[in-house]
This record gives sequence, C-alpha cells and structure tokens, in this order.
Amino acid sequence: MMAIEGILRALVYVLVFTMLVDNQAWGEKNCYPEKESVKYGCMKHIKFGTRYLPPLLGNKCCRTVAVSDMVCICGILTEEEIREISSFKLVRVARDCGHPLPVGTKCGTWTVPPPAPPAGTSRAHP
Repeated sequence: MMAIEGILRALVYVLVFTMLVDNQAWGEKNCYPEKESVKYGCMKHIKFGTRYLPPLLGNKCCRTVAVSDMVCICGILTEEEIREISSFKLVRVARDCGHPLPVGTKCGTWTVPPPAPPAGTSRAHP
C-alpha cells in the first residue's frame, strides 16, 4: 500500500511539473512572436535573393526592430527561414534602424564581424 501511495505521489509531482514547464528550455527567452513581427514588418528589406532596400528610420520595420530582441531572433532562425530571409540583411536592417547587433552574434548562417577600421588606417603593427 505504501508503494502505491509513493508511486501516486511521484506521478502527481510529474504531472504538476509538466504543466508548469513551457515547451522551451530553461532560461530561454520566448521571442518567437517578435520574430514573426519582424518577418512581417521587414520582409521587403530582408527577403533572400533580392536587392537590399534600406528601411527608413521610423517606418514599420524600424519600429518593430526597436521593440524586438534581435539577438534572440537571430538565435532561433530555422533552416526554412534561412532559405526565405537573408541573415546578412536582417543584421543590416537592425544596424540601419539604429539597433546594431553585438560583434560575434550568430544570426542564422552569418556571424556579425567587427567593424572595419576607419579609412586610411592600417592594421599593421609599427
């Protein structure tokens, strides 16, 4: 009888735990709705296979980027989305909207490089 009671108690704990846990990993921010908003608001700027069209500050795309966690969005791009949108353009849109991604951020298949040195400077050591 005690064994059955112990098993039932364990099952209740497991049931409660699974109801409380979301489908995402512990500590992972849920930015999936933001990603969909950025895709919808910025598609003409980030579409793969088209010429880059810079967004205008204050337009729908930039307003959406301003309230979105672009680092998180870059981290959850799927293979299917990478075929649809350009990771490079997504990073460029964030920068052009005044919200550049940190150097080293992985965005789809692309990693944000350090900024180029100012023109006329040399990287060579003296």
